[in-house]
Amino acid sequence: MGRQSSKNTVKYMALSKRIIARLDVKGNKIIKGVRFEGLRVIGDPLDMARKYAKAGIDELLYIDAVASLYGRNSLIEVLKSTSSEVFIPITAGGGIRNLEDAKLLLSNGADKIAINTAALECPQLISELSNTLGSQCVVVSIQARASSSSSWDAMKESGREKSGIDVIKWIENVQLLGAGEILLTSVDQDGTCIKPDEILIQKVLPILKLPLIVSGGFSDPNQVYQALTNSRISAVAIGAALHYQKTNVSDIKSMLSFNNIAIRKTKEPAIENNHYLNKNNKIVGIIDYGMGNHQSLINALHELGYSSIVSHVAEELNNCELIALPGVGAFAKGMDNLRRMGLDQYLINACNEGRPLIGICLGMQLLFESSEEYGINKGLGLLNGCVSKMQEHFSSKAFYPLPHMGWNLIESTKLAKDSGLSENSFYQYFVHSYSVKPKSDEIILHTCEYAENSIVASVLYENICGLQFHPERSGEVGINLLDKILEKLTSGKDDQTQSL
Repeated sequence: MGRQSSKNTVKYMALSKRIIARLDVKGNKIIKGVRFEGLRVIGDPLDMARKYAKAGIDELLYIDAVASLYGRNSLIEVLKSTSSEVFIPITAGGGIRNLEDAKLLLSNGADKIAINTAALECPQLISELSNTLGSQCVVVSIQARASSSSSWDAMKESGREKSGIDVIKWIENVQLLGAGEILLTSVDQDGTCIKPDEILIQKVLPILKLPLIVSGGFSDPNQVYQALTNSRISAVAIGAALHYQKTNVSDIKSMLSFNNIAIRKTKEPAIENNHYLNKNNKIVGIIDYGMGNHQSLINALHELGYSSIVSHVAEELNNCELIALPGVGAFAKGMDNLRRMGLDQYLINACNEGRPLIGICLGMQLLFESSEEYGINKGLGLLNGCVSKMQEHFSSKAFYPLPHMGWNLIESTKLAKDSGLSENSFYQYFVHSYSVKPKSDEIILHTCEYAENSIVASVLYENICGLQFHPERSGEVGINLLDKILEKLTSGKDDQTQSL
């Protein structure tokens, strides 16, 4: 592969702030109380998810409000139904006691899992989840109740019981244990629709090294704006104020946009598509190697008119027009799993034979020669280049923690435009701490900026495409882009990019 003489020069915008709909679940209903008490039925989970997604919400947060009390999680069916129709990121929490509980939620449509009670009782669970699933999947939910004017207890069992652990000390600890994001909820303000606990938030900010979601008490756009002016706050999660129509997504985003806060547009310009026509029974084979959320990709493919199978059996995958390698988690673990199943050589042979392959998130990184995550680890070597850790940047004016998490603006390179894949800049959803560095810039489709550095967002070389972002979780624009890429990859070798 040759080298470009120079990099593409583009203008970037910041990672957008996120507005998250908090949906507390009991059984098959959305419920809401005040200070975690006096729970009232609000509505149906899927109906409310549809409503908020259509309004332009950036993420959904499902919390099983009684899971810890009864020692079980009832979100499986909720996740299945929601992820089949709503194509934005979903975090699920409540009743997660071990790695298998977390994997079950991820395999049924969650993109991230939130843990509280089990983490307080067994802090090493955070490290276990992070080491296996990747820190980007692990949200530590902290329910803070004031014990004095300047201290807060970390509560467990949905805010019902004290843990005996100070919130500030707990945040310092979870950051060392490998969490990827913190969800900080004020129990005292939750459901009141009065105001957030500003003293709590200000106390937390100086020690923060991770993306932070704040929740509890938000009731109007100005309060959200005031919170998000701080560079260390990544997102605001809102429940009661949205449910009871004290405010709405449009008004919140209008105020943020007016005040030059970077946000994902409520109505993204759609990339032209084929109206999701029947794909002539084209089958996508999704590699099953124990690393990720297959359900989101299955749902997106179904939406686009593709059939799909999830398999690690060569004979089954051989019947597919395209192979998909999704994945979340650690590079070394992903490669170990592929080798153990004999899938590494299968993928290499398939690509050498010209079969189309798309890698998403971890799957994209595995396409390259090596990664420095947890030491130097050899990849599939289908694309020349390596994977290295992204840079963090902390200052009084800028806060770029890892993981790189949220909606970031990606820019189309000349290759993307020449390939007919995209012309404009648009937001896509990212969640990662490592990024690829191809040896040739000429295979780069899209780029974005984070911590004042240009990041490779996607690549295309002949029959191979890699996407660092999650198009299957990036709304209509992401689904449309995925459609175009799949069409290009499966349209025949003559239509592939041969000049690289």
